[in-house]
Amino acid sequence: MKQETYDTDVFSELFDVQPQAICWLAPVRKPGSQEVVDFEFAYCNDEGLRYLNLTREQQKGMLLSQSPTVTDELRSRFFNDLVQVLDTGNKVESNIYNPALNKYARVLRTRLRNGVLNVVQDRTDEQRIIHQLEEKTQELEAHKNLLDSLLQHSPAGISITQVIRDEQGAVVDGRTILANEPAICYSGISREDYLSKTVRELDPYIWGSVLYQMVLHTLETGKPFFTQYFYAPEQRWLELSVAKMDDDHLINVFMDVTSTKEAQLRQQKLVEELQRSNQDLEEFAYAASHDLKEPIRKVLFFSDRLRHRLDGRLDDEDLRMFSRLEAANKRMGNLVDDLLNYSQVSQRPEQFGTVNLNELLQGILDDLELEIEERKAIIHMDTLATVRGHQRQLQQLFQNLVSNALKYNKPGVPPEVRISCTITKGQETGLHLTTEELPQCFYTVGVRDNGIGFDQKDAERIFQVFQRLHGNSEYRGTGVGLAIARKVAQNHGGYIRAQSKPGEGSFFEVFLPVQAV
Repeated sequence: MKQETYDTDVFSELFDVQPQAICWLAPVRKPGSQEVVDFEFAYCNDEGLRYLNLTREQQKGMLLSQSPTVTDELRSRFFNDLVQVLDTGNKVESNIYNPALNKYARVLRTRLRNGVLNVVQDRTDEQRIIHQLEEKTQELEAHKNLLDSLLQHSPAGISITQVIRDEQGAVVDGRTILANEPAICYSGISREDYLSKTVRELDPYIWGSVLYQMVLHTLETGKPFFTQYFYAPEQRWLELSVAKMDDDHLINVFMDVTSTKEAQLRQQKLVEELQRSNQDLEEFAYAASHDLKEPIRKVLFFSDRLRHRLDGRLDDEDLRMFSRLEAANKRMGNLVDDLLNYSQVSQRPEQFGTVNLNELLQGILDDLELEIEERKAIIHMDTLATVRGHQRQLQQLFQNLVSNALKYNKPGVPPEVRISCTITKGQETGLHLTTEELPQCFYTVGVRDNGIGFDQKDAERIFQVFQRLHGNSEYRGTGVGLAIARKVAQNHGGYIRAQSKPGEGSFFEVFLPVQAV
């Protein structure tokens, strides 16, 4: 190949002070021919070197075919664009994503002298903002669809009232701006009247009543209220809950409870039926677990027998398929177990006892001893508290947290887990607590690791059932463990929170109310 010598001083004078990344590439021709076989990075301004992550020494004499900052796919595309510009003199503008740099850019190529000038506009931040906006748009669309579905399918009447104020800002009336079909039905009036007339036009007697005072209190304090009242125009008892959306909007959820008011005994009967239903559901969960696990065991048993019968006649692909079958069966078994555990922790235990967290965590570490040794994990555990709680549920909570800390480790880096315990006042936790909880004290048990971490925007999603951030090929799991952890924390009147950054490990905090033991 023939590389020519170029005087790039003129480029330095013109482009060194430019804010864009600029590179001038000179053609490299086949000896004895005009055929272009490569391009040389003959000049890059300072911004161009920064964009390409190159030093001036690395840039000098570097060929496009040798560039470490260009993937093979882009290298072919770049070469064709450069040749086109060089041959035709026409400008070529393109948007690219370079995986080697993890950057987006708009590139303008134009012929200059006997080479090609490339002006690069870094659009990485812009593209990330676009992606974030797209994600937010999808999220908002999902929320809208969820709201539409809720309004359409909810048996409860749901409406939104817009407050009407006078010039001094005092509440003088209200108007319904949104209502589902049950809300219209419970009102006993037409949809047109319900959405066009004001509250005072529909019911003059409600203004100045106790209900009116409760609405004002909610608007002033933001505290929702729940009540039952007699709706005189329709001679009905309505059960109503009202919450403040903002200074000028209220959301109302109500049900017609006339029949309940007329027959209080039936209400007690419904409560008893609900209790029996919950008990039946619990029994069903146990039965369903057994019925689901039995076929799984049989599939595993017969696949194992089949593999032994075919021993010596199976090739590597057959053995791999058997291994995948066994792994899928184990995952299904684990999923059934986790769903059963989740159904069990969904009910708050009737009785709590004294639980020594030092003994509880030590038992968990003993159970995980083999995994800790295999991963060469380092465990630090401070002196922990003794709490009021349910031994088995708290064991599930902390075993899930410690197991995750061991599992989601960086490749080649031994896991390091620190378990700590402090006492924190409610108002110092940063949690969204009730007025009653703010002055309370909480045992704050932290589990910190040095693993792969995750994006903080997923810190709530990971506590939902079946929500996983990684596929089974990377990290095995069912997506139920952290949902169980949150349920257990809630059953104990507490909270759980996660903080993390990708590549910087995770920190889970469990807040349990300090109670006499």
